[in-house]
Amino acid sequence: MVDVLLQILVSSVLTPGFGAAKRKVRKLTKAFEAGEAVTFAGCVFGMRPYCRPVLGFLTASPTTLATSPTEAPGLNSRPIPLSQVEPVRVRDREGTDPVGIPRGWKVTECRDGEDTVLFACAPEYLPLLTAVLESGRQLTR
Repeated sequence: MVDVLLQILVSSVLTPGFGAAKRKVRKLTKAFEAGEAVTFAGCVFGMRPYCRPVLGFLTASPTTLATSPTEAPGLNSRPIPLSQVEPVRVRDREGTDPVGIPRGWKVTECRDGEDTVLFACAPEYLPLLTAVLESGRQLTR
Protein backbone atom coordinates (compact mmCIF):
# COMPACT_ATOMS: atom_id res chain seq x y z
CA MET A 1 0.00 0.00 0.00
CA VAL A 2 2.79 2.39 0.91
CA ASP A 3 4.51 1.44 -2.36
CA VAL A 4 1.48 2.47 -4.39
CA LEU A 5 1.07 5.78 -2.57
CA LEU A 6 4.75 6.56 -2.96
CA GLN A 7 4.58 5.72 -6.68
CA ILE A 8 1.58 8.03 -7.15
CA LEU A 9 3.31 10.82 -5.26
CA VAL A 10 6.54 10.49 -7.23
CA SER A 11 4.77 10.27 -10.60
CA SER A 12 2.64 13.34 -9.85
CA VAL A 13 5.72 15.35 -8.86
CA LEU A 14 7.75 14.19 -11.86
CA THR A 15 4.95 14.54 -14.43
CA PRO A 16 5.40 17.96 -16.06
CA GLY A 17 2.41 20.23 -15.67
CA PHE A 18 0.44 17.81 -13.46
CA GLY A 19 0.14 20.21 -10.54
CA ALA A 20 -0.06 23.30 -12.73
CA ALA A 21 -3.12 21.98 -14.57
CA LYS A 22 -4.93 21.25 -11.31
CA ARG A 23 -4.03 24.68 -9.96
CA LYS A 24 -5.38 26.31 -13.13
CA VAL A 25 -8.69 24.46 -12.80
CA ARG A 26 -8.99 25.46 -9.12
CA LYS A 27 -8.17 29.08 -9.96
CA LEU A 28 -10.77 29.22 -12.75
CA THR A 29 -13.39 27.53 -10.58
CA LYS A 30 -12.85 30.02 -7.75
CA ALA A 31 -13.05 32.96 -10.16
CA PHE A 32 -16.23 31.55 -11.74
CA GLU A 33 -17.83 31.05 -8.32
CA ALA A 34 -16.95 34.67 -7.48
CA GLY A 35 -18.92 35.79 -10.53
CA GLU A 36 -15.99 36.45 -12.85
CA ALA A 37 -15.76 35.38 -16.48
CA VAL A 38 -13.29 32.55 -17.15
CA THR A 39 -11.95 31.18 -20.43
CA PHE A 40 -11.15 27.56 -21.24
CA ALA A 41 -10.76 25.39 -24.34
CA GLY A 42 -14.07 24.26 -25.77
CA CYS A 43 -16.20 24.10 -28.88
CA VAL A 44 -19.80 24.44 -30.01
CA PHE A 45 -21.12 22.49 -33.00
CA GLY A 46 -24.50 22.96 -34.61
CA MET A 47 -26.48 25.02 -37.10
CA ARG A 48 -26.88 28.19 -35.02
CA PRO A 49 -25.00 31.45 -35.75
CA TYR A 50 -23.00 31.21 -32.51
CA CYS A 51 -21.61 27.75 -33.39
CA ARG A 52 -18.05 27.37 -34.67
CA PRO A 53 -17.03 24.20 -36.53
CA VAL A 54 -13.52 24.24 -35.00
CA LEU A 55 -11.86 23.91 -31.62
CA GLY A 56 -11.73 27.26 -29.85
CA PHE A 57 -12.48 28.71 -26.45
CA LEU A 58 -15.50 29.26 -24.25
CA THR A 59 -15.77 32.26 -21.96
CA ALA A 60 -18.22 31.60 -19.14
CA SER A 61 -19.52 33.51 -16.17
CA PRO A 62 -22.40 32.40 -13.95
CA THR A 63 -24.85 34.14 -16.34
CA THR A 64 -23.11 34.43 -19.74
CA LEU A 65 -21.42 32.18 -22.26
CA ALA A 66 -19.58 33.02 -25.49
CA THR A 67 -17.44 31.18 -27.99
CA SER A 68 -14.23 32.60 -29.43
CA PRO A 69 -11.42 31.42 -31.70
CA THR A 70 -8.82 32.80 -29.29
CA GLU A 71 -8.21 32.73 -25.56
CA ALA A 72 -8.57 36.54 -25.40
CA PRO A 73 -12.06 37.17 -24.00
CA GLY A 74 -14.20 39.33 -26.25
CA LEU A 75 -11.96 39.04 -29.32
CA ASN A 76 -14.26 37.95 -32.15
CA SER A 77 -16.56 36.26 -29.65
CA ARG A 78 -20.08 35.11 -30.32
CA PRO A 79 -22.47 35.32 -27.37
CA ILE A 80 -24.68 32.30 -26.79
CA PRO A 81 -28.34 33.08 -26.04
CA LEU A 82 -28.62 30.97 -22.89
CA SER A 83 -32.36 31.52 -22.59
CA GLN A 84 -32.81 29.63 -25.89
CA VAL A 85 -30.46 26.74 -25.06
CA GLU A 86 -31.88 23.77 -23.18
CA PRO A 87 -29.42 21.14 -21.91
CA VAL A 88 -30.60 17.61 -22.67
CA ARG A 89 -27.80 15.34 -21.47
CA VAL A 90 -24.09 15.13 -20.71
CA ARG A 91 -22.11 12.27 -22.20
CA ASP A 92 -18.71 11.09 -23.33
CA ARG A 93 -17.53 11.93 -26.82
CA GLU A 94 -18.91 9.40 -29.31
CA GLY A 95 -17.53 8.21 -32.64
CA THR A 96 -20.35 9.96 -34.51
CA ASP A 97 -19.48 13.37 -33.04
CA PRO A 98 -17.65 15.93 -35.18
CA VAL A 99 -13.92 15.22 -35.49
CA GLY A 100 -13.19 18.66 -34.01
CA ILE A 101 -14.11 17.37 -30.55
CA PRO A 102 -10.95 15.90 -28.97
CA ARG A 103 -11.00 12.38 -27.55
CA GLY A 104 -11.59 12.28 -23.82
CA TRP A 105 -13.75 15.40 -23.78
CA LYS A 106 -17.28 15.55 -22.47
CA VAL A 107 -20.21 16.63 -24.63
CA THR A 108 -23.32 18.43 -23.45
CA GLU A 109 -26.16 17.93 -25.91
CA CYS A 110 -28.57 20.86 -25.99
CA ARG A 111 -31.63 21.93 -27.91
CA ASP A 112 -32.01 25.39 -29.40
CA GLY A 113 -35.44 25.42 -30.94
CA GLU A 114 -35.54 22.44 -33.30
CA ASP A 115 -31.73 22.21 -33.60
CA THR A 116 -29.32 20.05 -31.63
CA VAL A 117 -26.23 21.92 -30.46
CA LEU A 118 -23.19 20.18 -28.99
CA PHE A 119 -21.07 21.94 -26.38
CA ALA A 120 -17.78 20.17 -25.64
CA CYS A 121 -14.89 20.70 -23.23
CA ALA A 122 -12.34 18.79 -21.17
CA PRO A 123 -13.88 16.93 -18.21
CA GLU A 124 -12.27 19.25 -15.66
CA TYR A 125 -14.17 22.24 -17.10
CA LEU A 126 -17.50 20.45 -17.45
CA PRO A 127 -18.84 21.75 -14.08
CA LEU A 128 -18.32 25.34 -15.29
CA LEU A 129 -20.02 24.65 -18.62
CA THR A 130 -23.01 22.85 -17.12
CA ALA A 131 -23.43 25.52 -14.43
CA VAL A 132 -23.73 28.31 -16.98
CA LEU A 133 -26.01 26.26 -19.25
CA GLU A 134 -28.26 25.50 -16.27
CA SER A 135 -28.34 29.23 -15.41
CA GLY A 136 -29.92 29.78 -18.83
CA ARG A 137 -32.70 27.37 -17.89
CA GLN A 138 -33.39 29.51 -14.83
CA LEU A 139 -33.90 32.52 -17.12
CA THR A 140 -36.68 30.78 -19.03
CA ARG A 141 -38.63 29.61 -15.97
